[in-house]
Amino acid sequence: MNKKLLLGVLLLVSAAAVQAKPYPRAYDVRQVSSVVENIHFHRTVHLDKEDQFGYTPVFAAALKGDVRTLAFLQRIAPDGAYLLKKGKDGNNVFHIARDKQTFQALVRSLRKFYPQDYQARLQTLLSQKNNLKETPLRAQLNYGKTDVFLKYFPQTLQFERLRRIQEKINQGGLVAQLAEYEKTAAVESTKDLSGLTPAAFAKRNLSRPGMAEVDAFFTQHLPFL
Repeated sequence: MNKKLLLGVLLLVSAAAVQAKPYPRAYDVRQVSSVVENIHFHRTVHLDKEDQFGYTPVFAAALKGDVRTLAFLQRIAPDGAYLLKKGKDGNNVFHIARDKQTFQALVRSLRKFYPQDYQARLQTLLSQKNNLKETPLRAQLNYGKTDVFLKYFPQTLQFERLRRIQEKINQGGLVAQLAEYEKTAAVESTKDLSGLTPAAFAKRNLSRPGMAEVDAFFTQHLPFL
């Protein structure tokens, strides 16, 4: 079905849209212009349509912090696959979420489509690194979104790994000595292309809003980092 024919079909059935099931990957947005007014689409939203960066509409909404459009995309999507994509730069939608509210909206959408294992899927997404070797939360920290970092970093697999190592270090003795081998690799895995761990980044930027809280978090929970 070509685009003109698809649009014609959508226009013909718009009067009965309450009963009709929307086309899985395209939807006439003129009925909901107030919802998508902050995204510059034309007449339809194609969930899989990529721009030059490999970004789909959910990326555009996340970048703008447009939680209304994120909710709209959630309603029309046939499944949660649109939330799992990556751009050409390696970013997923959590890397580029504008703020804490946007991040939380994406989490809600993930939970809606994957109610049984959303936590595992979230941890997988939060473990993915972009081309700058940033996980989503490291990217958020680098952007200065310390509130996002502090809320979600303790939920990551990376934090869990670091926490277990810290517990072994705290035990002392042979257990602590063995933990030194784990620590080296774990510390390296937290670095982005700058060569800084998130703790080192926070300490270097203490004058920026929220970084003192991040520094205090690492001092309390992961002093070896």
